[in-house]
Amino acid sequence: MTVRPPAPRERTAPAPAAGPGRAPHPRMRARRVEVARDVGRRRRRRLNVVLAVVCLGVWTLVGLRSSLLDVDRVQVSGAEHTSADAVRAAAGIAPGEPMVGADLDGGTEAVAALPWTDEVRIARMWPGTVRIVVTERTPVAVVRTPGGWARLDAEGRVLDEAPARPDDLVALTGRRDAAPADTLPAADREVLATVAELPDALAPDVEEARRDDRGLVLALGEGWTVVVGDGEDLPAKAAAARAVREAADPADGCTIDVRVPDSPVLTPGGDCA
Repeated sequence: MTVRPPAPRERTAPAPAAGPGRAPHPRMRARRVEVARDVGRRRRRRLNVVLAVVCLGVWTLVGLRSSLLDVDRVQVSGAEHTSADAVRAAAGIAPGEPMVGADLDGGTEAVAALPWTDEVRIARMWPGTVRIVVTERTPVAVVRTPGGWARLDAEGRVLDEAPARPDDLVALTGRRDAAPADTLPAADREVLATVAELPDALAPDVEEARRDDRGLVLALGEGWTVVVGDGEDLPAKAAAARAVREAADPADGCTIDVRVPDSPVLTPGGDCA
């Protein structure tokens, strides 16, 4: 019996890889085309977004700078001792300039430098109004100056100047070379801060205030003097001064020392008879 060897199997060679001179498989070619198209679409979308943002910014800037958004009016409120025109002039914001170009910080600083100004707020009120709100200082005393009499607030700020002395305010003793918007020295500011806190039981009767080695000294009407000392316990000191003044015989003295309010002292002498 003759045995024959099995016939050799035929082997299928793999498809040759694409390379130079060989065309890629149709599916691979289609995939590459689709990827390239996706990349192109993403680039176009990004470019469109950038162009839209740039155009929006340009048109926004053009709109804000147009005459439609100019300053139409500058409103001033809260200013009583300073005219509205003076406040506007100091702020430097005028109708006709662009709203976005109004220098609010510079205007605030300039208005704050006006003598009567305590606080100031400036704001844009779209589409065309700038509002300036001023809070003014409160006068508490006067002092003689080369030009007459100056009103002062509790911080020693010179508010204005007039030829005659205002009758409703305490006067600092002496004379100061000061002009509106100036600030008096620290020693004067200490006196003014205490004068501003005087209770109603004493304040209406005070005509002059000064400081010496005893502290604050007040000159009242009819020749009476009250030695207050420091600014502590002012209600108690005012009550003690009033009680002594009402009960004392002017012949016994006119100076009331209330530095220790529980033990006021009446000093002989003076001219309160």
